[in-house]
Amino acid sequence: MPEREEASTLSRLSPGVSRRSFLGTTGAAAASLSVSGTAAASSCSRQDTGDIDQDVELKKASTDEVELQTEAPESESEPEIEYDEVINVVEAGADNTGGKSISSVIQKLAGDNTLLKFPEGRYYIDELVRLTGFENFGMIGNNATLVPAPADEYKSEARMFKFGVRYNPGRNLEVKNFTVDYSAPNTGLRAFDMSVSDGLIAENITFEGVHDAGTWGPMHVDIVGSDGYGVVRNVEMPEGGEFTKNTSQDAMPTVEWGPTAFLLSPYHTGRVDIENCVIGAFPDNGVYDSNSPGQVLVKGGRFQNCKSGSIRITGDNSGVYGAHVVIDQNRPLDDGQHGIRLDGGSNITISDCLIEMPRPNGHAIFAREPVESAVIKNTEIVTEDNDARDSIDSVAIRKGAGEVLMEGCSITHNHPGQALQIKDGDLPVVVKNLTLKGEATGESGGRNAIYCARDGCEFHDLDVDLPAGDHRRALGIFSDNVLVKGGDYASSGRPLTIEGEGVSVREITAGAYNGDVAVKVVKGAAELVNNTLYQGISGSNVATSGNQYK
Repeated sequence: MPEREEASTLSRLSPGVSRRSFLGTTGAAAASLSVSGTAAASSCSRQDTGDIDQDVELKKASTDEVELQTEAPESESEPEIEYDEVINVVEAGADNTGGKSISSVIQKLAGDNTLLKFPEGRYYIDELVRLTGFENFGMIGNNATLVPAPADEYKSEARMFKFGVRYNPGRNLEVKNFTVDYSAPNTGLRAFDMSVSDGLIAENITFEGVHDAGTWGPMHVDIVGSDGYGVVRNVEMPEGGEFTKNTSQDAMPTVEWGPTAFLLSPYHTGRVDIENCVIGAFPDNGVYDSNSPGQVLVKGGRFQNCKSGSIRITGDNSGVYGAHVVIDQNRPLDDGQHGIRLDGGSNITISDCLIEMPRPNGHAIFAREPVESAVIKNTEIVTEDNDARDSIDSVAIRKGAGEVLMEGCSITHNHPGQALQIKDGDLPVVVKNLTLKGEATGESGGRNAIYCARDGCEFHDLDVDLPAGDHRRALGIFSDNVLVKGGDYASSGRPLTIEGEGVSVREITAGAYNGDVAVKVVKGAAELVNNTLYQGISGSNVATSGNQYK
């Protein structure tokens, strides 16, 4: 296939385009078109301009309902915790050579209004340290490494530190500047289990090695006060975790699939900010908000190759801002790897993210019922072709999911499947200023790059260029009362297919690289107003006004 020029879609549809020439004469009326199957003016059901409602916005769904906040909310104030006691744990008897467990020493030292300082060294832990109902407690390391005992030698449940529980949480907790060493076999335990009503600061924590014990994942955080706030910052787990099936399964307890990297339970009701964190391939989600009513804000960071979802959120007003999500590895047990998964909530935001899928094995963005409303803004998605799945849809808005606004995004879709799939629902999906390109041919996985099966949706000012093969189509409308306004649509097959009532197409430029018609109305009824359509239109029950046919 010859290389096409780097130019606007509109210029590529003009006479003399180097890649392919569009059939027909510039400026010719539909009545003079000679392409087989193209409707002549006399065979279409047409109306005069005065009979077509020019004020189409008045009869379409108001997009104001989905114009949600897309800037990352500012961080709240972090607590300035004051301590009555500041204790050097080595001076208090903790061994920092890694030769002797420190669990009993830390258990005795931990308490209210107490800061424990860990000097440089290695700290061996073979039993749970538990503190609940506390106020003002902290642990700060200085080149300090925490070394868990192997799971089969651990003396308690597979947790290193448990600070607070949902029914007796702590208040004001800081944990900073630690390395957790998982490099020895069978040492992947939960390092930090933290439940506070308010005032969590957890930062600069690095996990080295693979979590390989088939038990709870490295971190669990809940802010159990509805007005509470916490921040988790610069936490890195780049080497991921192993599937339970591939471990010795002798921890207390074992988990079904494998560890979740960062878990929030249904008891999370406050707000937590997850800033600049790194999560590698875990078997049961990366960041996982497990149906909590609380707010989770992921800001920045890199999230990679997790099964089910690298980021998975639920609570109202939650969001993902400026994150980099990558799917470039598929393990034998990775039967689905979504980039960002929305499981519920209202006013959910995905903004300024980059989602790269060299080896796609799920959706880049997946919104399902009971999501009530969401915004996807200024986000770039790249889905490459590979053999992990026969068909992949980059963005999937499932049946029953609520209203969604997608604005200023870019999708490069090179894999068989749809770039944007919109299933049935009661509330509209509105797409604005989407740039869509790719080399998928449409020969498998669905011919329409955008598949719309939901009434009342709107598509504004899209730039679509899909030159590969002969069967790729830009937009398939299989629903009623859909508005397409502005934009350029170029595809190897016909750009627009309509099978719905009350569809309005206005002010677009559309053409097929294979010389097919620009718009085909298979069934239903449509109005086409002030468009530039290469090779015209096909179908009956079509009202037209002010179009140019080239």
